[in-house]
Amino acid sequence: MYICYSVNDFYAREAGISLLGFLDNNPEYKPDEVFFIDYGIHPSNRERLDGIAARYGKRITYLNGKPVTDRVKREFPNYTPWKGSMAACIKPFMDEVVPEYVHRLLYIDADTVVVGSVSELETMDMGDAVVAGTISNTEGYRLQKKMYELYSGNTIYMGTGVLLYDLDNWRRENCRQMMYGVLRRKKRIRLPDQTLINNAIPQRLMKVLPTKYNYVTHNYHPWQEYHWLRQYRIYSRQECIEAIRHPVIIHYLTGLGMCRPWHEGCLSHRKDEYYRYKAMSPWKDSPLFPSYLELYPLTTPKERFEFSFIMMLTKPIPFFLAWLLYKAYCACYSLGIVKATDMPSEGKEPIDEIDSRQ
Repeated sequence: MYICYSVNDFYAREAGISLLGFLDNNPEYKPDEVFFIDYGIHPSNRERLDGIAARYGKRITYLNGKPVTDRVKREFPNYTPWKGSMAACIKPFMDEVVPEYVHRLLYIDADTVVVGSVSELETMDMGDAVVAGTISNTEGYRLQKKMYELYSGNTIYMGTGVLLYDLDNWRRENCRQMMYGVLRRKKRIRLPDQTLINNAIPQRLMKVLPTKYNYVTHNYHPWQEYHWLRQYRIYSRQECIEAIRHPVIIHYLTGLGMCRPWHEGCLSHRKDEYYRYKAMSPWKDSPLFPSYLELYPLTTPKERFEFSFIMMLTKPIPFFLAWLLYKAYCACYSLGIVKATDMPSEGKEPIDEIDSRQ
């Protein structure tokens, strides 16, 4: 099993810190090679990444995904960048980029820290599945309640922050053509890579990973976290407890939840894991970014209301009260009193300047 990241220069530091955590916690990782799909990584950051790999007796092979995503974007203009970059959009076309000798591939988003062993995934029986991932709680619930439907007819919605590919099965099933079939519908693709994969790959070809491999609920206060993770009964009680107590891959999602530890003011109760590996990395002395509130000030009553609600979920209040507040927020959203905040783009391409962190 090989591992892979796909980043532009903006996320090179975070990917490097994630890679360091992976190599530190997975001494049994057999290949001497790690893949980075390069969407404009600056030479100085390449040097730092290479140094991390060499520290553990590995080397990085840089792959060029841009010709693939440029071609797809030209043919299907509805396949748009995510946060200003096509780096994440390569995931549905991974078979076109990685070498043919790669049979099993673990893709990891850059905004993560790997704090445990993934050895279980190396020997996991994939059967006929082409890809494995964790299930999105909210989207999975919405599908169960038939609030919308996927072209694939699936009743689960797989998150794509961490994906385990069986590329032999992927090629055998001709998944690339499945992607093109969805794109030919000319519909706007929201959350481009994730929505495309879930619309294209039938559920019979998906395998569900334990949620500890894509642990995202650390933005809630520990008093509430288990209940939010368990509320839709998608994962078992034991799986939820295992994810909270012993996560393997911590995923720091974006937004006003302020749970990204490379920004000042991070409120995640798992931020120390990031700081630990940052201190071990070549970027140990690089400054954190300003807080979200400093970068994106709240300017309207709607935005301030939304932020106040989100912050309540980080406070030590009982879950039932948090749940009532959530229902009140949903009611306000349906009435148009509040509107989901669309965070500005990060790391747009092409890169015209050297990042100030270098």
